[in-house]
Amino acid sequence: MFAHTFRGIAFACCTICSTYAATPLFQQQMESEARSLYQTHASLTGDYTGISTTLSTNPEVKITAKEIPPHEPLTLWYKEPATNWVTQALPIGGGDFGAMIFGGIAQDRIQFNHKTLWKGSAKTGDLGSYLNFGELYIINKESAPVSDYQRGLNLKEAIAQVEYTQNGIDFRKEYLASYPNKVIAIRYMASKGHPLNLELQLLHVQGDGTSYSNEGAVFGGQLANGMHYRAQMSVEQKGGKVTATTSGIQISDARELILYLACDTDFDPLAPNHMTGNTQELEKRIQQRLTDAQKMGYKRIRRKHIDDYTALFNRVDFSLKQADFKAPTPTLLEEQHENASYSAALDMLAFQYGRYLTIASSRGVALPSNLQGIWNKDGNATQDAVWASDIHANINVQMNYWPAEPTNLSECHLPFLQYIYNEAMRPNGTWQQNARDLGVRSGWVVHTAGNIFGGASYYKAGKYSVANAWFCEHLWQHFLYTCDTTFLRQTALPVMKSTCEFWFERLVEAADGTLECPYEYSPEQGRIQNATAHGQQLVTQLFLNTLDALDAAGETANDAFRQTLKEKLARIDRGLRINSKGELREWKYQENTPNQPANQNHFANDEANVWQGHRHTSHLVALYPGFEIDPGKNDTIFKAAVQSLKDRGETGTGWALAWRIALWSRARNAQKAYTFLRKFTTHTDALSYNWYGGLYDNMLDAHATSVFQIEGNFGATAGMAEMLLQSRPDSMVLLPALPQAWSEGSIKGLRAIGNFELDLEWKNHQLCRLHLRSGSGKPAVLAYPGIENARIKENGKRFKGQKECGKNRLILETEAGKEYVLTWEDK
Repeated sequence: MFAHTFRGIAFACCTICSTYAATPLFQQQMESEARSLYQTHASLTGDYTGISTTLSTNPEVKITAKEIPPHEPLTLWYKEPATNWVTQALPIGGGDFGAMIFGGIAQDRIQFNHKTLWKGSAKTGDLGSYLNFGELYIINKESAPVSDYQRGLNLKEAIAQVEYTQNGIDFRKEYLASYPNKVIAIRYMASKGHPLNLELQLLHVQGDGTSYSNEGAVFGGQLANGMHYRAQMSVEQKGGKVTATTSGIQISDARELILYLACDTDFDPLAPNHMTGNTQELEKRIQQRLTDAQKMGYKRIRRKHIDDYTALFNRVDFSLKQADFKAPTPTLLEEQHENASYSAALDMLAFQYGRYLTIASSRGVALPSNLQGIWNKDGNATQDAVWASDIHANINVQMNYWPAEPTNLSECHLPFLQYIYNEAMRPNGTWQQNARDLGVRSGWVVHTAGNIFGGASYYKAGKYSVANAWFCEHLWQHFLYTCDTTFLRQTALPVMKSTCEFWFERLVEAADGTLECPYEYSPEQGRIQNATAHGQQLVTQLFLNTLDALDAAGETANDAFRQTLKEKLARIDRGLRINSKGELREWKYQENTPNQPANQNHFANDEANVWQGHRHTSHLVALYPGFEIDPGKNDTIFKAAVQSLKDRGETGTGWALAWRIALWSRARNAQKAYTFLRKFTTHTDALSYNWYGGLYDNMLDAHATSVFQIEGNFGATAGMAEMLLQSRPDSMVLLPALPQAWSEGSIKGLRAIGNFELDLEWKNHQLCRLHLRSGSGKPAVLAYPGIENARIKENGKRFKGQKECGKNRLILETEAGKEYVLTWEDK
């Protein structure tokens, strides 16, 4: 029988509350959050019975840090516990659920989420918000000072760890989010059989209480939109005693403690209203996960977790010879500009951190990662997360998935792609209704600020329809990298054709005879108008890709759809015009004339103003991630795009800096790309409006608000991959933007269009070895200075196949499953 309590209700502070203050004393912050918890619950229920204004916390003990770095270089590590969720806590994730780890001694905080816990609905105008699921506090009864403290996140194993010594006893804590087992597993251990004396409190942040027993804790409820949710924790201890009370669970004299935590909702992406309403099935599912976890045991769960994770993570290895990982992560961030070894280490960490976060936040349920991935501490019945932590469709959700294909995490792209298919092809669904509301009888439209139900806010509704074309680029990209024709025929092509049909009807004829996208927006400035460069470039790319997709799928008949597509493509304005300053025009009917200074007047009407050095580079979408702006196609347009990039300046929020890394890489300007990488990784602790980006202590990407926005982390990883390999539809350009700072290194496992995998090694800034693996037997078109002089081996033997050489260009006829190694005698 479970005991019941109204303790622990809601950490759902507004974005300017004292929890963001990063106070130096852990106790002060906990008391501040407890007051907020009390006030929030009172406002929601009007019931103060049994509610304490403070948690039963202990002041943090005196801590002396361990100076020796972790054995694994790819570890984020720290000398003290986290006291701030945004800037210091460390994320773990199991694909669609996860937690933020603080690593405190007197009190350990684990805040957790599930990607599907949302308020709101499928209606336009009812965006709702992503919500905090709950909090687990582990309160330590021992208060003696500790030495050799170290907190870390091992990116090679996806395990967060805390180690310290207290009264001659070594303590170790581990935290992992297991994708195979669908649980968060936590293990507390002490040497010499030393007893653990702890109190556990599982906080129900969306409802009115948690029930405790000697076996664990559970809470659940129903949101106003009808969504059912449930979290349950099981407790295992070796030795000692477990005692449940109305306020928590007491652990006495245990030699070891293991906790398994599972949370989920009744969300179903294919259900008519996206929810099953089956609470019994939800309870059974959660209980089964805990039962299976207990049966398997922590050691096997840990091993299975590592095996599952490393099968993805270890596909790519990035190494810079001069990297030095001896300093804790905050020191790397603070001293990178004066220490080349630290900046190299930070580059390796930032690259792999983006891949780690991708694996952690994009597996499982068919939903994309949102503005904060899966990690969010805000939101309740009356308050929203910052920007609702929404699925933002004018750059952010797209950037979340830029590294998926090139950095060999194609499977992690699928939740986003399946979400697109589910909502775009849902009969009479919201996205199809959005198109009907615009007077178009075919196709679909996704609005800018969306949720998991296909719903959205009214923000730019009807003013930014080209997001559907941008979404289709992801479907096509997945096929290009995998050559999966089943995916193309069953998933990508139906959506792409439906999107084309929307634009067949939506396009309007201009006075110059071209076809224009009407009433569009260039994110995020300038008036609503026809023929923004951004919109025209995206729809042009959609038409080009769809023609290629028809051919790749074997739909070669010259039917009415194909004929219409060709006709529209021949007439569409491609959004590539040059102004009097030699820049690419952002608008066809409006000059690129700023009337606002850079990084000021943040809240001015974006439709009525143009900023100097705006953070968005929407009119360059055909340069990156697109391919239509290229010196080989039109050098004049390419130079104009580069001039526009220069005009944007060198400031921006975190994700904007990440985009510039990729754009300058496409422009083949290694030093500029590297300059923006250094700007992106610059240390910050800003928690108010600030338009200069940077990374927090936990290396999460700072935006212009009081919380991180995770797309910058993903964008930076994609940008660094672009510096090393530019995979184009017609070629693979090797080391296109290798900076002087990366004089010697290697990258292994990058993916390229055509189902290729590449390893590159370089010394003295020169490529010395290329290892190419062909997955589909397509011709490999390689571009690099002097590549025509390379020695080639096929599966370890001299290459005897067909090849075609040109200046700085090599075409190899490959066979599926075979490997090719290129080397140079003088390198």
